[in-house]
Amino acid sequence: SNEYVFLRRLWCCLARYEALKGAGYQCAVPGAAFDAVRSSLGETIECFASPLNCRYERFCSAFGPLESHFGSLGSFFEFLPRRGSFEANPPFVPEVMDAMVVHIERLLRDVTRGPLSFLVVVPAWGHGVRTCRDLEGSKFRRAAGRVAASDHSFCDGAQHVKAHSGDRHRPSSWDTAVVLLQNDAGADHWPLDDAGLANGFLAAMRNARPKGSPSLQEWENRGPSRGGKRHRGPPSGK
Repeated sequence: SNEYVFLRRLWCCLARYEALKGAGYQCAVPGAAFDAVRSSLGETIECFASPLNCRYERFCSAFGPLESHFGSLGSFFEFLPRRGSFEANPPFVPEVMDAMVVHIERLLRDVTRGPLSFLVVVPAWGHGVRTCRDLEGSKFRRAAGRVAASDHSFCDGAQHVKAHSGDRHRPSSWDTAVVLLQNDAGADHWPLDDAGLANGFLAAMRNARPKGSPSLQEWENRGPSRGGKRHRGPPSGK
């Protein structure tokens, strides 16, 4: 039956993300931030999302053949759009971020393509510092800004298994850089400068953090059952 097929696919999807155990890898920008730039950038297709944590019906994700049944367009690295507006918030893994920058710039350099826009969200910390430098120094950069770690949070990638509604937003571990890359046609079609980015997307990221939400240290001290870190107890005496 159709219900059986749906439930089987759903189970496979849930099982894959449970096996990854990487809720932090699957974090997403709060929906309010997408809404804040909808009038200027349109409904941006997420380049790194999942059926369990996406803003709009269409998105790119890790398991295209399975997740195409839930709206996925497949892997971003195999995605070759002719035109469109996109948001790229990749897993904060060095190799993934490097490959993302290469793929985006290859698309933007192709003069046969129509208007293209990529709003990229990466950490301004660790390996992300190099990625930030590459993005902010790109000839396709149209706008850029940063949000302090203490001022924002992300939608947790494991929000679908959280028992507490307050666990939906995960505090950011580091400052976040946001850079808008566009080809010339994209800049004409979706104009947005530093001020527009700051007053829209960046402000919404700050405002989306729930009042009274835990700090990063408080979050991590809650233990692994609620998304924090595992803490070793004191050594037992003999």
